Amino acid sequence: MKSIELILTISVIILTISVVVGVVCFVLTLIKIRKAAVEIEVAATKINVELDLINKVSYKIASITEKISYPVVSMISLFFYAVSSINKKKKQVQGEKNERQ
Repeated sequence: MKSIELILTISVIILTISVVVGVVCFVLTLIKIRKAAVEIEVAATKINVELDLINKVSYKIASITEKISYPVVSMISLFFYAVSSINKKKKQVQGEKNERQ
């Protein structure tokens, strides 16, 4: 009988130790998760601030590009119009020369 009581006592002690170790591991895991959550929140806040800055910079670049592109496109189209007009006139003059000969 004493051996069964001894085995049961040892089993209860081992079970108690196992439960305590499991609870300690669980608590340590929860502490790590809390720290990770705080770090993620800080990182997300920093990313949000950086994205706001990037958004402002990209808006300014877009507005500058818009202001610059209209005159540039107008100048390029005027240049091509002038070149095509000169080419037409040149062809007319060459055609008139060919008709005279």
